[in-house]
Parts: sequence; structure tokens; C-alpha cells
Amino acid sequence: MKEQTNMMQFQKILVPLDGSSLAEEAIPLAVHIARACNAEVYLLRVVPPSSCVPLYPYAPLELAEPMREAAFTKARDYLKQVVTSAHLDALKVHIDVQMGGSAATIIDTARVYGIDLIVMRSHGETGFTRWVMGSTAQQLVRYCPVPVLVIRGTQSQLLPLVHAPRILVALDGSSLSEEAIRPAAQLSAALAQVGQGSIHLTRVVERLITHRQKEKDIVEQQNKACRAEAEAYLHQIKERFSSGELASFGLTVTGSVVTYSDIEDITRRIIEESSCIGDEPGFTGCDIIAMTTHGRHGFQHFLFSSFTEAVFDAAPQPILVVHAAKTDHGSQSSKQKETNKQKKADVVVF
Repeated sequence: MKEQTNMMQFQKILVPLDGSSLAEEAIPLAVHIARACNAEVYLLRVVPPSSCVPLYPYAPLELAEPMREAAFTKARDYLKQVVTSAHLDALKVHIDVQMGGSAATIIDTARVYGIDLIVMRSHGETGFTRWVMGSTAQQLVRYCPVPVLVIRGTQSQLLPLVHAPRILVALDGSSLSEEAIRPAAQLSAALAQVGQGSIHLTRVVERLITHRQKEKDIVEQQNKACRAEAEAYLHQIKERFSSGELASFGLTVTGSVVTYSDIEDITRRIIEESSCIGDEPGFTGCDIIAMTTHGRHGFQHFLFSSFTEAVFDAAPQPILVVHAAKTDHGSQSSKQKETNKQKKADVVVF
């Protein structure tokens, strides 16, 4: 058991399950975090109404209710079996069965129980069902107010780690993007041995390009000034880990500035950075990418796009997504607000 510190830890962890072995691959990671934080684990099985009550909601009540009870009993038995087979007996585990749409029901359940972290495996649905209904993980990434840690792609499990885990936090200089820092720090501290966790801060900035010879020197000076400002910003964030409110996590913190010339390259640059960082023999890259999202939808989502969702779709690593508070999308740290009074802000809203 890790030494107790005064840092905030995850206390209630939710693992959504759909009955598949693929979804169950999230359990070892959730258990590891729960043991490190002395947290409670909630296993949730969402039962779609149409799967247990044919012709729902038009089935006669005298037929629908027995079918519903049978489906709930089967789901509870499944969760009890999971608790036994996953060796969760030593933890405080709660099981719950709910009927409804997957993403909306998971979010409602998280609110009811005061969940502070959801751990899940993406692509629990397959084939036609996933194509029609969309990915539950993608919907949670966009709308869930609770931090969501999604295990991705062919990497079925993050554990066991044979090195000190490193989490990349992608920042655009706004206070909204900084909301991913504390959850990422909590997660890094939970996954690592005491004093061995690591955070890498990546600041994304635009690199201006001109094809006019007489403007090249001016543009280059602007690019140098922009990079210097980004490096000063990262130094400011690092100080919060060394002597500020994040110091109690005991993490090693590194940082880098990555540039883009075309806005379409932002996703690629973040993923490239996450794969090339490393200072340990035989180990290169970050284990997890952490980002905030603003949860846009409809026309606004289409217009502005979402770099977090793009990284979620393309990155091979697990991704920790933190839903930013509903404040001004262009809000920035206090130092940047003062600086940007004199020049155009270079904030990239994820």
C-alpha cells in the first residue's frame, strides 16, 4: 500500500460493462487505481430496453415486467461472477444494473453515485450495432462531466507496467486545457510507485509561415517570441508541481513545445510527441494522453471540430479525457491574458 499523502485521490471509480470479455479488460486497470487510492469500485451493466423486452415500449405490461426482471437477474448474476473471477473481493465493490441507452445511463449513474473517474475499454460494441448506435466511449468523451480513462485499440491492458508511467498532458495555453492537469497528476501518482510518476506537458503553438522574402525575418522573430512565451508558460506550470498546489503528488515533470503550420496537423503533432518522448533505456513514449474537451455538439462542433476527439480516434495509447467547465472558451491563464492584450492570442481550443 502506498504512503498516504494529502493530495486529492480518486474515491469512486466506475467501470461500465456490456457483457463482453473486451469490456472486462478495463477491470485490472480500474482495480490497480482503486487499490492505490483506497477507492470504491462500481461495476455497471446497462441493459438496452429492446434487448430484454421485445417491441419495447409497446409490449403489454404483464409480459414486459417478467422479461425485464429476468434480464436484470441475468445481468446481476453476470456482475457477481465478474466480481469473483476478477478477484475484487478485497475491495469495496458495488454492482448496479440499469436499463437505458448506454452513454446517457452511464453519465446519469456517475452523477448519482458521485463517481470521480470512469475507466472503460473502447469498442465494446462491434459490427452493425456500433455503426448504427455509435461508440459509447466516443459519446462519453464528448458529453461526460466526469473524467473518462479509455483503453484503446489493440492495447487490451495497460498493466503490468515495467517502467515508471508517463502521462502526456496536451495544453493550448488556456485555463480550460489546464483542467486536465490535476486528474492526470492523480492518475500518474496512482499508477506509479511513490515518487516515480511522471507528467509531460506539451504546449501546442502555431508556427507562422510566409513566402514573401521581405517578411521572413519579421515572421521568424514572431515565431521565436511565441516559442519563448510557450516555454515560459510551461515553466510556470512546472512550478506548480515543484512548490505549488501540485507538489504533494511527487511527480517528475518535463515539458516540450510543439508547433504546427496547418491546423489539420495538430492531432498528428500531439500523437507524434507522445510517441517520441523518453529518457529510460528501452522505453520511449507516453503511456497515456490527457486532454480536456469542451463537449461541443451540433453545428458548433462541426464548425470548430474537436482536437480531443481526433486524438481519441487516432492515438494508440489510452486517453484520459476531462470535460472542461462551462466558461469562456478563449479563457487563459492570468499571465497570458496580460500578455495577449498587445498581440493576437495563439490559443488552440481542443
